[in-house]
Amino acid sequence: MSKLFILLPLLLITIADARLWKNKANKSFEADYVSNDGKQVTLSKKGRIITFAIDKLHPENQAWLKKNHPFDPAALKGKEEAPPEGAAFDTLEFGDSQEDVIRKLKTSKLVEGEVVEALLARTGMNGIYRTKGDIGGLRCRLYFEWTSGKNLREISFQTDPLAEETYGEALHDNWLEWIKVLSMFHGKPVQDGDYPDINDLEDGLTLGSHIWYTKDGHSVILGTGQNGSRYSVVVRITSERISPNRF
Repeated sequence: MSKLFILLPLLLITIADARLWKNKANKSFEADYVSNDGKQVTLSKKGRIITFAIDKLHPENQAWLKKNHPFDPAALKGKEEAPPEGAAFDTLEFGDSQEDVIRKLKTSKLVEGEVVEALLARTGMNGIYRTKGDIGGLRCRLYFEWTSGKNLREISFQTDPLAEETYGEALHDNWLEWIKVLSMFHGKPVQDGDYPDINDLEDGLTLGSHIWYTKDGHSVILGTGQNGSRYSVVVRITSERISPNRF
């Protein structure tokens, strides 16, 4: 696989609350609150990082987040409008404008895809581009998070969602290959877990198994996720500092 450049701006986070979380079907689990970006909430559960789609949470949890940890993009202005520059993937740099990202991806030798400019405002860029080469037998699509000023602040890689029967084979092989790739560039992971049990997943949930720090101390999280009845391997490159000491 071609070299991934994975550097991000530093953003320290603090643990807030350990509490009971539920999905809309009332399935519950206990986890520590870490952070949220208005769309997803990051939690720590028994030594693993969990990312849960907020709209998949039980209304009680959504109300608790809104009251205790409201996401206010306006509060980030001055800090998030101009994130520190740094290589993210291929020629992309964090802080790039959306226009810069599109321009660079069009000429990239590592990804393929095409954004239809007229549909960009409605559909966004998520899932449009994917890696040209296989990683553990599968290709991954790119997903992006932006600052309120529309500058690049986070990238994640996700395999196309696959059926349950692939979880123990194709997705497992892809997960193993990502461990090799990420360890090659970031050394020994600071959090090293088992392949997530499919029974621990549920709709809207991403369950992390490994964490690496980049040379600047930012976090790269590897795990698996479920969306509906289908499953993916997910690599999240985040500016959040995820400390294994709190697990």
